[in-house]
Amino acid sequence: MAAITTAGSNFDVQGLVSQLMSLEQAPLQASKKRQSGYNDQLSSLGKLKSTLSDFQSSMRTLLSGTGLNVTKADSSDTSTAIATTDFTASAGTYTLNVTSLAAAQTLALSSYSGGSNSIASGTTALGGTAGNLTFSFGSGTTSTVAIGANATLQDISSAINAAGLDVMASVVNSGTEGYKLALTSKNSGSAGAFSVSGGAASGLSFLDYDRTSNTAANLAKRTAAPTDAQLTINGVVMTASSNKLTGAMTGLDVTLYKTGTATLTVGRDNTAVMKNVQGFVDSYNKIKSQVDDMYKQSGSSVTDASGKVIGTASRVDGSVRMLMQSLASELNTGISGVNISSGNAFLSQVGISIQKDGTLALNSDTFKTALDKDYGSVSKLFSNNNSDGFADRLNSKITTMLGMDGMMQVRTTSLNQQISYEKQKQIQIQASLDDKQKMLISQYSRLDAALTTMKNQSSRLG
Repeated sequence: MAAITTAGSNFDVQGLVSQLMSLEQAPLQASKKRQSGYNDQLSSLGKLKSTLSDFQSSMRTLLSGTGLNVTKADSSDTSTAIATTDFTASAGTYTLNVTSLAAAQTLALSSYSGGSNSIASGTTALGGTAGNLTFSFGSGTTSTVAIGANATLQDISSAINAAGLDVMASVVNSGTEGYKLALTSKNSGSAGAFSVSGGAASGLSFLDYDRTSNTAANLAKRTAAPTDAQLTINGVVMTASSNKLTGAMTGLDVTLYKTGTATLTVGRDNTAVMKNVQGFVDSYNKIKSQVDDMYKQSGSSVTDASGKVIGTASRVDGSVRMLMQSLASELNTGISGVNISSGNAFLSQVGISIQKDGTLALNSDTFKTALDKDYGSVSKLFSNNNSDGFADRLNSKITTMLGMDGMMQVRTTSLNQQISYEKQKQIQIQASLDDKQKMLISQYSRLDAALTTMKNQSSRLG
């Protein structure tokens, strides 16, 4: 508000206008309060959307059936072999007898021959012409690497590594035999074995190696031979080019560490299963808790006839109230076609019960007992061919709620419209207040001038 200079009377124009305008602010403040409330509801709806999405995520493994069919494999000797499982693994026992491990082929290539012509440095130019080195692998693949003229061992190593082959290269100092190019297959076993050719054509014959040749000169370049893992599984003989066995046993990935015997026992992983089910329960309860918090946020004071606050009244918008009621109703509806006296039709029958406050609680012992007794029946409680399992229906309902035409989006759109309306209303109210302020300043300034004139006239008459 602009400062006002009076004409000399004791009339406080500034104070009077300020008091009058403060009373006129009520509609503006009321609009801002409504906007703030809408913003709070919008923020709460955003959090609730995220919580609903989290609840859907907690049901994914229950919908697919993998959440209850979690297995684990215990090894009698983890220093020999361990295994991981997936949902296709079946309970059982597998005895492994490992007689040899898979190993990768390694070479050490240099021009050393009888103590002469050793390479003194990894960066010494070798004098060869430009050409290609060709790598042929036991798996049947072939790759080439371009080598420049006068390349050094380090140049050749860098070129091989840059080519992205299934071979790792490095330059090592062997001491008395000088510097050598060390090549190691990235893959163990016969499939990872490799030959190198093309060196002789570039004047660097020491680089050539034939994995099929048993001559002394050729074998001298090999520092480790490629070997396959050899083992039996429940008496069945098998070989593998890697120490990581995939597909040898349905649903199991086995890693071999040393020769020896180990027994793998596959069974249900109750800890993992209960974690999945508890996640379902906790996610539902989080929705309930968040909706309860929204009830509190929107509560309004209740007073008696004398004006004393005696409590609060919930003023929750209908969409949130309906959402919680809709989800809760599904928990009280059993799956179709099941006789509750002989089968599982409700979650409460397997230890997931509704509490007085509307939350869920899980009795782990009851649930484990139900799983052991009839896994199929428990699994169908969550998801089945009729799509009326609890996870089926809850997931479908939340998908609808979060959809473009769902109640969450409809309510969000409505709140945004109300916020926009209040913002426009505030602009209009503020413009009206500014006009009124100008009018009051003008009126009372004229009054102040008139009073000053009257005062001066009175002084002269006296």
